[in-house]
Amino acid sequence: MEDEWEEEIVVVELSGIINSDFLTKCQGTCKILDIDSEQPMMQVGRYVFAGEYADTLGTCVLFEEGTSSGEDQASPKLNYKCHTVKKLMMQRTFLTEKKEGDNSSGDFQFQPVVDGMSPARHDSPTNYIQNQNGTSKPAEEVQAQME
Repeated sequence: MEDEWEEEIVVVELSGIINSDFLTKCQGTCKILDIDSEQPMMQVGRYVFAGEYADTLGTCVLFEEGTSSGEDQASPKLNYKCHTVKKLMMQRTFLTEKKEGDNSSGDFQFQPVVDGMSPARHDSPTNYIQNQNGTSKPAEEVQAQME
């Protein structure tokens, strides 16, 4: 049955150093890669995020702004939209090109952004290698183990 599909509502939490008004400029458009995997990736504008799914503590209730009528025009009227118990925790990352001669198949390298790190700095000394089992190790440790 190719026509069957399943819908699930998920709250996405973005973390890392990001421009405060970039979501407004992007108007909610994003690209998602491997959404069914354990570590999906998302691109919003020029920012790339990697993350994992988590259950929330309690229920996330989402509202949308409506037009308020009457005297109190300063505060918007909120209307119930939906609720969910799933959250996708996304951390901003910098993707790096795999080094030539790197024989690790299925692995990719990424550089997580840490608060205080300049977002323009792509040559960070901390490279992590994501293994197929989902664990991360600094690239220096992996190279030392291989030697």
